[in-house]
Amino acid sequence: MRTPPSPWSPGPSHSHLSRVRWRRRTDMRTRTERRAWSMATASEHQADGPGRPGPTTLRELLDSAARARPRAVAVRGEDAVLTYGELHERVRATARRFEALGVTGRGAAGLLLENTPDSVVALLAAARLGVRLVPLEPGTTRTQLGSVREALGPLSVMGHTARLAALEGAEGPDPLDCAFIPIEDPGGDTPSRVPEGDAAAMPDAPFLHQYTSGSTGEPKVAVHTQRNLVNGGDIYARSYGITEDDRILAAVPLLHSFGLVAGLVTALRAGAELVLLGRFTPARLLRALEEHACTVLVAAPMAYDLTTRAAGASPSVPRALRLCLSSGAALPPAVARRAKERLGLDIQQVYGCTEAGVIAARRPEDGSAADLGVGRPMPGVRIRVVDERGDEVARGEEGALLVRTPAMFTHYLGHADATREAFADGWYRTGDVARVGPEGHLHLVGRKDSFINVGGKKVNPLEVEQALLAHPSVVEAVVWGETTDDGGERVRASVVARPPLPATELTSHCRARLLPHQVPAEVDFVASLPKSSMGKIRRAAVRTAAAVRRS
Repeated sequence: MRTPPSPWSPGPSHSHLSRVRWRRRTDMRTRTERRAWSMATASEHQADGPGRPGPTTLRELLDSAARARPRAVAVRGEDAVLTYGELHERVRATARRFEALGVTGRGAAGLLLENTPDSVVALLAAARLGVRLVPLEPGTTRTQLGSVREALGPLSVMGHTARLAALEGAEGPDPLDCAFIPIEDPGGDTPSRVPEGDAAAMPDAPFLHQYTSGSTGEPKVAVHTQRNLVNGGDIYARSYGITEDDRILAAVPLLHSFGLVAGLVTALRAGAELVLLGRFTPARLLRALEEHACTVLVAAPMAYDLTTRAAGASPSVPRALRLCLSSGAALPPAVARRAKERLGLDIQQVYGCTEAGVIAARRPEDGSAADLGVGRPMPGVRIRVVDERGDEVARGEEGALLVRTPAMFTHYLGHADATREAFADGWYRTGDVARVGPEGHLHLVGRKDSFINVGGKKVNPLEVEQALLAHPSVVEAVVWGETTDDGGERVRASVVARPPLPATELTSHCRARLLPHQVPAEVDFVASLPKSSMGKIRRAAVRTAAAVRRS
């Protein structure tokens, strides 16, 4: 089941055979496809999306792959391997078992989602039933689970037996009042009827209830349909020429949208093999790449950073790897350079969010020039950069970024006002300030709600962070606006420095690079900054910690 040729696919480049295949796919482009490619680079900054009808649910993706490649490996975990045929049968049997235990398309379920084949089976079984599914951190607490139950109502909780036992045995003020269902294959007989759910309604019914990162404030639950997820996988497969010949190493949690869509859904869409990395260490990542001849790596910037630092003077370059995707946080230029110098890896930055899915990305054919920003809009994605009145600005000018994507969420659960505020005439307000370069590449300038007002002058925290990071001792930096006694704001920063340096030296460094009102009025030197499991700095937590230190 090979992904159809597309004018947006860069094609594999890791072998002579791959280049031949790519030339054949290129030769097969129709006149219409070539015209679509021209339109995709037009002034609207619009990339035309998937053109042919196809699967609209995860069940259809799996059914199709299992029919086409029943003996091909679908999922490879650290202790189990499933072919597409075996995965299909496991999912059907698990769906029957879940339904017999009361998990139905009318209900809600939380899944303690880990990078294991059992978790993949459970997620796909829930999709087959049409369950309203909430991916949960494996270490979710009783209090957090209570909040989920309050939002969704009666809840079944699925997970590995050891995780469920720890959750049930934990102390808490209130009874959990949840059904706990192990996801390991129990063996033995299961009910014979295969549940199908409401197949007609399933593509556009609420399915995935995913918590936003909450890096800048309180997390919300973004609701996605199965059609959203399938569209996201289709975008990745077509944009990067991912086919049944690929092995995708997911070195990020499936819990997060990047790992789930770029990893699992894309593999299903292409009929590719998904290799799951459980606990991350640089050595385990490099070993998995080599042992399984992985061709695609899906990882967060933190993983690339730690792996390139640990690679040593004479690293072993992964022989089959042709594509490295990075998302979840901004990819520092220094990490990208080190990956190229030490491992020969060209990392492609992917820009997106939980609500809208993938928005823009770099492609291998773009090269590695620094002025490419976060890349071009992906197929099917439309972007607008607007001023305060909502009018589109000229190319090269900065403004608020609005997007429309095929993978867009439908609403925030229980937050009707926030949902209304998130959209402007059907366009999603990303909250990012951006500009579009001469060749249509998208450049992020900062967050609209994070600009600091210093005496009536606007300060972009990102610009100050870049100045701080230009100092050789500064490893990480976060900048925000702190309210002053007179109701104004001042620039404050938290910095990780190795080796330590005097505050006066860093202030002098900033004064040489910034305007006077941009220089941090106060700098906190800390040992580390709080991060999500994707390596994204939790800015709200940084501000809270700084306020506590100051009090």
